[in-house]
Amino acid sequence: MTFINNFKRLHKWLALLVGIQLLLWVISGIVFSFIDHRVVNGGFIYGDNQKPQITELEDFSKILARYPTATEISQYVLLGQPLFKVVVGEDVKVIDAKSLEDLVIDKALIEQIAEKNYIGGGRLVEAILVSEINDDNRRFNLPSWQINFDDEFETHLYFSAKTGQYQGVSTNSWRTFDFFMMLHFMDYGQRGDFNHWLIIFAAIVLLFFSMSGMLLVYSSFSRKDFVMLINRFYQHKKFTVTLVTENGEKKKLKIDRDVRLMDALSDQNIELDSVCGGGGICGFCRVKLINADKDVLLDHLGDHDTLNDEELKQGYRLACQLSVDSNIEIEVPAEVLS
Repeated sequence: MTFINNFKRLHKWLALLVGIQLLLWVISGIVFSFIDHRVVNGGFIYGDNQKPQITELEDFSKILARYPTATEISQYVLLGQPLFKVVVGEDVKVIDAKSLEDLVIDKALIEQIAEKNYIGGGRLVEAILVSEINDDNRRFNLPSWQINFDDEFETHLYFSAKTGQYQGVSTNSWRTFDFFMMLHFMDYGQRGDFNHWLIIFAAIVLLFFSMSGMLLVYSSFSRKDFVMLINRFYQHKKFTVTLVTENGEKKKLKIDRDVRLMDALSDQNIELDSVCGGGGICGFCRVKLINADKDVLLDHLGDHDTLNDEELKQGYRLACQLSVDSNIEIEVPAEVLS
């Protein structure tokens, strides 16, 4: 019993942990259903739709001649100006695609880009160069320029400090979504990783919780409990009683288990003769069991005081003493069904 008690105690605390996480899953799921994902991604805040302009191929050869160890050369546009991004090792160069001169990505340029493409209805408050990761900027490659606006969304726009390219936006809607995403996935770092150690640990706890629950179910119930459950179900079962008269007329009734036949028939407006009021004395309510097996015929020996042994063997019973516990067919006087 000590082992089972300790197991119950452990199962109880595991149930608390599982219940808390289940509640968080439900709450976060409800929140997700009410959040507009088009608002979360911030597409209505920033409207930069500029596409790179294809430059003459010889310009690429000039870039390669200047940076022969470059691992990447790509084109993009800032403020309508086509640029080259050249990656040399860990260093990134931004070059004007027309003049092939280096372009400096500074605060003034970033503020100009942000104000031109921002469509959120607010005013630029400040531009901050950030290099330390936090919940607001962890999606972006740092260092980045964080441009804050005083709109209703508490908008933060992020631009690469190396290339000036737009990286993304953080708003109150996104922060709310991000918080509940953290709770939903139990990922307090990246917010969407299914393989982090905490969710793996939670899966192991859930497995152990399930196994301990099965053990407790086994130890908490006995065969007697299941027998009682089956009997309770069985006791509510209805049986079919077929009434047959001497002239062959038949009528089928549904009767609850362990209800006296006389009472069950009376409930359905079928009255048998009785002088003693169901006391088993007068014998007027006798009926005959038809095609009953030997065990049934030998049962209900309480009728013996009024009926003799030969009548009992032939299947006669007193309806006031007969409880229905199976499907039976009985012979009744013809006037009973008239």
